[in-house]
Amino acid sequence: MTVPAAATPPGDNGRIAYKVYLDADLSTSAIFTMRSDGSRPRQITFPDAGTQDDQPDWSPDGSLIAFQRCAPDTSCAIYTVRPDGTRLHRLSAPCDSNEPGQCEDESTVAFLPDGHRVVFTRATGSVREFPDTAFIEHSDIVIRDLSGRHARVVLRGRPFAGDNEQMVVSPDGRHIAFQRHNSPLADPAGGIAIFVMRSDGTHLQRLTPWSLRAGISPDWSPDGRWILFRSNADGGGIDSQFYVIRPDGRGLRAVTAVGADTKLYSASFSPDGRQIVYGRGGVNDLPDLYTVRTDGSRSVPVSVTPGWESSPDWGPR
Repeated sequence: MTVPAAATPPGDNGRIAYKVYLDADLSTSAIFTMRSDGSRPRQITFPDAGTQDDQPDWSPDGSLIAFQRCAPDTSCAIYTVRPDGTRLHRLSAPCDSNEPGQCEDESTVAFLPDGHRVVFTRATGSVREFPDTAFIEHSDIVIRDLSGRHARVVLRGRPFAGDNEQMVVSPDGRHIAFQRHNSPLADPAGGIAIFVMRSDGTHLQRLTPWSLRAGISPDWSPDGRWILFRSNADGGGIDSQFYVIRPDGRGLRAVTAVGADTKLYSASFSPDGRQIVYGRGGVNDLPDLYTVRTDGSRSVPVSVTPGWESSPDWGPR
């Protein structure tokens, strides 16, 4: 339930796309948009019961929103839709099988700066069970154009070594940051960190210290100078803070200073680079959306409702 927001294109601030659960059981979620002050909310996807639409990402020109759709007992797939809810289009290849592992599972999608391609995680193969956890055989990072016909694997994960996911692309398109979650077979076992590589998959390097357990909503600032992420990625939002770090690993600093019992979810830079929109625990422990300045000051509630709002991505005007 802590799916990340993706890259924020530079520009003037527009509407915010986000996820809303439509039922009390948290089994069905849809993509909504709203103005940056929380007004004029609009539902733009209409999934079947039990299906979860999640992790919206605006195209650089604001004409499309990419997202992942996960239906019960089937694999996840990536889609695009216009901001008015029209032209829903599946980018993932069709698959009619309901057998686990028979379809390619594609998720955590983000646009590249050219607006004609997306990057996402493709999970395939069998699942290996470990004590208290399980990992897929292959977790690859893939770039595909919007026709869905041309795909290229830029990073191929080692079998059962862990998950590579939650990608974000630098504004110049030259680098990709993502979260790596190690399986018990990798070193360190169970480690979580943000990694950076060139967009062709070369020059892979770890960006954050393993001790921060960094992940959940890495987002590149519109000027390319900072990467935003949440600490304690596997802690369910508890005892977490948002941090920023330079793409070369320098300048690590905290943005928030919330109490250990305040749950934090995912976040996104504003297109003008001056604010961050993020999910934060609210009424009945359900997340609401807030904004905060990038220096950590002036946290303001944007969407405070009795329901669940999270996974925000701030789009361009």
